[in-house]
Amino acid sequence: MMSLSLLVGSLLLSTPVSEDLPPLDRESEAVHLDFTATAWFPRLIGTYSFGPDGTDLDVETDTDLHDSELSFSGVLDIRFDVWTIRVLGSDFDTSGNGLLDESARVSGVQLAAGSDWSSSYGQWSIATEVDLALWRPFADEPFPWSEPGTNASNRNAESDYLLDLRLSGTAGIRYTHVSQSFRSIAAGVDTDVNAGWTAFMFGFMIEVDVDTRPIIPWLQRVEIDAGATISPVIAGGSGYLSGIEANLRAWFTEHTALVFGFQLQGTAATSGEYERTGSVMGLLGGLSIQF
Repeated sequence: MMSLSLLVGSLLLSTPVSEDLPPLDRESEAVHLDFTATAWFPRLIGTYSFGPDGTDLDVETDTDLHDSELSFSGVLDIRFDVWTIRVLGSDFDTSGNGLLDESARVSGVQLAAGSDWSSSYGQWSIATEVDLALWRPFADEPFPWSEPGTNASNRNAESDYLLDLRLSGTAGIRYTHVSQSFRSIAAGVDTDVNAGWTAFMFGFMIEVDVDTRPIIPWLQRVEIDAGATISPVIAGGSGYLSGIEANLRAWFTEHTALVFGFQLQGTAATSGEYERTGSVMGLLGGLSIQF
């Protein structure tokens, strides 16, 4: 796929955009809606602590909360021209129990090595963002402020783009909620935390869309996207949230695609005397439908 992109890209770069031709009817720039639902298989990574001077407990080495769990992740996109309005949501839960390998302070109580423990962790997140394609080198108008023109060489049988590359800026807002419990019956510790962080979101995304029918007739097109965000917390505590995603969409029909990818949701934030540093991260697979 990448060799096709490079070949088409070099061809299109050598052909300047003409401002004398009438504009082409680019279906991909019309208003459309994409819905993606995926099965996500993330693991909990990092540390957490409860109470004043609480010990940072590692979810893998100190408490066994590191198993991969079947979870849900979904995205709804509304796209038109250079704009994308996106709503994202996900849900994750895990739990575990065992004996502490080392002593730890939890909710003001000093637990000795060998103390029993049980813990559950749940996290759900929802975000709304707006993406603006700032640079599209193979499009009719490479920049949002470019003069109208037509890249006549970059067209398929339906007059849409053979190759479209977008570098977009992202801005939005994210809310992440974490609920966690920690219990040690022998030591008399029983604590529950509900933390919710609201954060402004800033980032970027790179998207490549290739019409693959010239070399793979049964495959309509392939989309590859990757992006990252950083989100300073503005309510519910302090710190920041972060995100990384990368996806491959194979459109087997005009309106249906298989999706394979990776998603990471990072948290480095405090809420009262609870602190969470780490991420929920893993592979995903599912289906995209375009309307």
